[in-house]
Amino acid sequence: MKQIVVKQRAAVLEEAEAPVLSESNPHRVLVNVRYSAISPGTELNLIHNMDVPDGFKLGYSASGEVAAVGSEVRDLKPGDFVACYGGPYVHHAEMLSVPRQLCAKLSSGRWLREAALVGLGSVAIHSVRRMSLQFGETVWIVGLGLLGQLMAQLCKQANYRVLATDMDPARVAAARAAGVEAYPADDGQLDAHIERFTDGCGFDGIALVAHASSPNIIASSMEKLAFRGKFVLVGNVPIEFPRELFFQKEADFLIARAAGPGRYDEQYEDRNIDYPRSYVRWTEGRNMGEFVRQLEEGRLRIDSLLTHEVSIHRAPEAYKAMKEDIRGTLGVLLRYD
Repeated sequence: MKQIVVKQRAAVLEEAEAPVLSESNPHRVLVNVRYSAISPGTELNLIHNMDVPDGFKLGYSASGEVAAVGSEVRDLKPGDFVACYGGPYVHHAEMLSVPRQLCAKLSSGRWLREAALVGLGSVAIHSVRRMSLQFGETVWIVGLGLLGQLMAQLCKQANYRVLATDMDPARVAAARAAGVEAYPADDGQLDAHIERFTDGCGFDGIALVAHASSPNIIASSMEKLAFRGKFVLVGNVPIEFPRELFFQKEADFLIARAAGPGRYDEQYEDRNIDYPRSYVRWTEGRNMGEFVRQLEEGRLRIDSLLTHEVSIHRAPEAYKAMKEDIRGTLGVLLRYD
């Protein structure tokens, strides 16, 4: 089968052995992949990270058709359609062996294309949950890459009042098309827009979804936070800010870790030991299921966020194109013919 790995600081298409099910993994699901989603910023960073070894498998979000199930899987069968999330089990490959906890069932094959974004979708859902706001409260989404776009839409679904910004006018336009009040980050009237939007009180919640090498963006955006507001760091930014500003705001500073409780827990993910729903309402897997529900009920506008779709056979070219025009890239799908 074909899969995509890092080799000599580039994305390379290589042949690999197809996975098989065994009794040592009775909770696994074998999936014939139809689509997988590239996370542009994350994957380009991995490719050019000197600490990432050759052979590292890229990708973490996909969708496809169930080919076979392990002996302990009762609620899926061959022919079902699923969305899958989570490395190292999910990556860009023609066939995957995925723990049942990391598969969300689709109602039909018509959702396969959009459902390949289940990884970023469930991360967005968990990030919004971390803010724990009430409907009617104000939220500022700082950064409108694919994750920021999804978070802005989900905040609207939660009936928050949402304002969003980005340096790229095209991304601002995409957010506006989804009904979000959005402005260029360098808009000369941005302070006035924020003053009006928050009635001069600052935002109840701020989600920093941008990537930056300098921590200054934390302090500059936190200045717009309301007293006792909530600041959620989602993007890859060095954490450093003035204590005095944090003290004055009496702010809650929160980190959103992937798609929710269960992520990186081998007992949960691979041994199928779920967290009790009465104690952990929204696990990684349940957030994946919620993304699928939002998608299938037509609550999310995904298609307009998919800017590129290429065959798995042309994947290396797609990575090169993304590097040359990262700002013009939002959702990128790999199609498995």
